[in-house]
Amino acid sequence: MEYPDEMLVHQRKPLTEEEAALPLAKYWNLPLHRVAPLQRQLIENGPMDESRATLPWNFTDLLKPVGYADTEYGYTMREDGTGYLAVYTTYPGCTPEMLGWYFRWINIRSRSTPEGVGNIRYKIWNQADHWDHGFINGVDKTDGIYTVESLDLGEGEEMLWSVRHPLDPKDFGLTTEMEKQLKEAGCFVDCCTESFHPVEDPSVTLPGTHLFMTLSRINPWGVLEKVTREWIGYGVEDGKIVKDESTPDWMLNEGYLKKVITHSTTEALQLSKFLPQLHAEYKDKPDDAD
Repeated sequence: MEYPDEMLVHQRKPLTEEEAALPLAKYWNLPLHRVAPLQRQLIENGPMDESRATLPWNFTDLLKPVGYADTEYGYTMREDGTGYLAVYTTYPGCTPEMLGWYFRWINIRSRSTPEGVGNIRYKIWNQADHWDHGFINGVDKTDGIYTVESLDLGEGEEMLWSVRHPLDPKDFGLTTEMEKQLKEAGCFVDCCTESFHPVEDPSVTLPGTHLFMTLSRINPWGVLEKVTREWIGYGVEDGKIVKDESTPDWMLNEGYLKKVITHSTTEALQLSKFLPQLHAEYKDKPDDAD
C-alpha cells in the first residue's frame, strides 16, 4: 500500500488577522500528518476481538502505574450494540505534568483572541477539526468542559458541541491505596462522561453518551504514554455506569469507530510535536498570555 502524500491539510480555513498575529500562530502553521503505517494497518484490518475489550464497569482495573491489557489499540462493536475504543499513544519528550498543564491551559483564552472565532489554543492541536474549548463555568472543570470540533480530519463534517463531565474514579472502585500508588508514580488520570449538543444551541442535549478513561504515565522505556478507553453508548446514572439506550445509530457502527480512533491518534501525534516547546514558552506566563 502506497501513501504518496502524508500531509493531511493543504488548504486550511485561515486564521483571522488578529489570530495570525499571535505568537501561537507558529504552532498552527505546523504540518498535520496522517496516522503512521502501523496504526493505519491496525485500523484498516478491522475490529479487534470483542473478548479483549475491557468492560465499562471495570475501567478502574486499568488504572495502574505499570502493565498493559491484552489489547491496547483497536476498536469493536460489542454484542450489546455499544462501541468500544482502545487508543494507545506516546509523546516523546513530554511529561505527564506537561499534559496536565496543557489540558487546563487550552480552556483559558489568550487575551487578544477575538470573539466568535473559536480558541486558537485548541486549534493548534488539530487544525483540521478543532475549533473551540473551554470551562463551562469559565473557571475550572467542576461544571464540565466544552469542546467544539468535528472528527473527520477536515472532510467537511458538521461540528458538534460536546461537554465532558468529570468523574472521580474512587466512586467506581479505585482504592485509596491504588490512588496513592498512581500519584507516587507521577500518573495523571482523567475520567468523564461526554454529552452532545448542537452548536447553534448548546443548551439542548442530544441523544447519546460516551464514557472515557485516560491514564497518562511514563512507560518502562522512559517515554510518556497515554492509555485511553472510550465506551460509546455508556454513561453514569445515580452513581452507576449504565447503558444509554438513546445513543444514536450514527455513533454505533464500525465506520464511526474508525473515524474516532484515526482522529484521536492523529491529534496525539500532532500534540507531541510541539508540547515541550509550548510548555517551556508559556508555563510561567499569566494564564491569558498571548
